Amino acid sequence: MMKASILFISYNHERFVAEAIRSAMAQDYPDLEVVVCDDASNDNTRAIVEEELKHCPPHISLVRVHSETNVGLITNFNRGMASCSGEIIIPMAGDDVSLPNRVSRIMKEFASSPGCMLIYSNWIRIDDEGGGIPGACRHREDKTFSHGLLPSCVYAGGKGPGSTAAYRGRIFETFGPLDECRRPEDRSFWVRALLLGDVRYIAEPLVKWRTHGGNWSNYQGGSDTAAARDRILKELICRQNYGRQFRKDINRAVMKSLVSQPLADRLFSIIAEERERERLRRFSLAKAPWRLWFGAASRLIVTSPTFGNLSRILRSDLTIRMNSRKRESHWKRKIKKG
Repeated sequence: MMKASILFISYNHERFVAEAIRSAMAQDYPDLEVVVCDDASNDNTRAIVEEELKHCPPHISLVRVHSETNVGLITNFNRGMASCSGEIIIPMAGDDVSLPNRVSRIMKEFASSPGCMLIYSNWIRIDDEGGGIPGACRHREDKTFSHGLLPSCVYAGGKGPGSTAAYRGRIFETFGPLDECRRPEDRSFWVRALLLGDVRYIAEPLVKWRTHGGNWSNYQGGSDTAAARDRILKELICRQNYGRQFRKDINRAVMKSLVSQPLADRLFSIIAEERERERLRRFSLAKAPWRLWFGAASRLIVTSPTFGNLSRILRSDLTIRMNSRKRESHWKRKIKKG
């Protein structure tokens, strides 16, 4: 039987953390470790966690890797990953809830799929009070994602939330800590997993994924304000920088003979295209000067390895940039989506 580690990450989650840590300790998998990493919360999160841990079942091994000063999500995540001893690592946020069979279901899938490096599941989206949000669940059938000989997407056509993900420890052992940058860790681990094997999706919901105003991603859509628009523009800037870590990991995979150079070159082209797509969308929404817009559009044309959707993308962004009604409509959809 493989050992599993729950990597429990918390920061200022006092409203939700008791329910979250209880769900981690209520898992029905016998060989389980819980690694608790609070990033110097300035509310009562850590005290609540420690009180709950007094009731931890004896079969669960506890490891504490608390930060005494706030180090940020990526550094906290890296420290936690390095402290996990399980063959499978299951991150969990201090505001989400894992269903009791989450670990056992994931471990069963890993055991039957030796080439699988990452598993993510369906989820139930909940609000601040734990009430369900309609339309949260995704695909109704299990799926497998992998890079073929000629990929058209760095994520192999998929992408799941880190709140439902589980990773083989081999990913961290192969690629090491993530570089410090303002981005979600799940995007990088998804790409890393695809460089080593495939990614599986389980259609069964195993997590209650909470939406609330304090989230960085999966945040609650709200009023159309200048602050809301600024948040979206900053997120688009953040997405432009995802490729830095991707390129570093792909180069490492080539050096270790895990992927071929032609595949790596193809992925580099896709990453460059994605960067310019995010830049162009930001310039369109913000109605940036035309010289910036045309510069991004030109680079997108040059970098695109497929050209399949290029015409549609350019027409869409040009319409957003030129048509104030279309632009406002797009803003409202993005803000409502959250």
